Amino acid sequence: MSELYKYDPSNEAKNFRIPGLQHKYRETVLLFVAENCHSICDWCFRKRLFEGESLENDVVVDPQQALKYLQNETEVRSVLMSGGDALLAESDLLDKLLNGMGTIEHLHDVRIGSRAIVHDPARYGKKIPAYYAKKLYIVAHIVRPEEISHNLADVVKSFPHYTFYIQTPLLKGVNDDPNLLSEIWYKASEAGMQPYYVFQCRPTHGNQRYSLSLREGHEVFSGAQSLSTGVVKPCRYVMSTGSGKWEILGIDQGDIVLRCHQGVNPLMVGSLRRTDPDDVWWDLPDSDPIHRRMIDQRQKVSGE
Repeated sequence: MSELYKYDPSNEAKNFRIPGLQHKYRETVLLFVAENCHSICDWCFRKRLFEGESLENDVVVDPQQALKYLQNETEVRSVLMSGGDALLAESDLLDKLLNGMGTIEHLHDVRIGSRAIVHDPARYGKKIPAYYAKKLYIVAHIVRPEEISHNLADVVKSFPHYTFYIQTPLLKGVNDDPNLLSEIWYKASEAGMQPYYVFQCRPTHGNQRYSLSLREGHEVFSGAQSLSTGVVKPCRYVMSTGSGKWEILGIDQGDIVLRCHQGVNPLMVGSLRRTDPDDVWWDLPDSDPIHRRMIDQRQKVSGE
């Protein structure tokens, strides 16, 4: 089991195209715009940024290079700005990227991921850009219902032209309770934020004490859904793995059933796989025929 816990469990290193830019899914690009956070979460899946194991090219250093890449990749519809915490990026960098992306015709939206806005809404709410030419989404990282404060709700209300989401890592001993998870969703809805994803805790080095089995996680998630009405529970329970984002659907005939929500290989989307419910993590094996085809194609392009 211990061999699961690595500094890069989702193989992010494979997806960098230029410094600070990952292109894992055909329609989505991830921009790393900051190395820092307001505070370091014990369960962080990018501990490499803080423990001397950073991947090469982890942060955007040339915004014009990133914008040129986005301009040329016409299938890209969405950009996620992350880090670190995107709201800790230098204002000049954010401005240059957002101004440039606002002129790229094929881009539909930009998402800004942040936990700093939860820790200090008044301070980091001021870092949210007042204007963006296209659709802008703010994704707040919430792990407990009490984090959804009146101050955070006030920030949400001050940006009626943007959409706010929340996403939640499912963590043993922190929020692995159906009543608590349901309360997060209700409080988020009351504050004007839409529940988005619940994430299986990634097996990053040091995260062992926060890991739930897929069976345990499914019981918490489905229990929370049973306590919630339809308008507050549209989020999905997922794993972000090297092969893609897999939705954890439920248990059937003793197996956990997974559905590919987004794949490195687009042909995987919608396909189903099964695994042991007592596992804490799963990824598509290299021997899988469709996944193998993508690996062979990448190796041919890179000359490996």
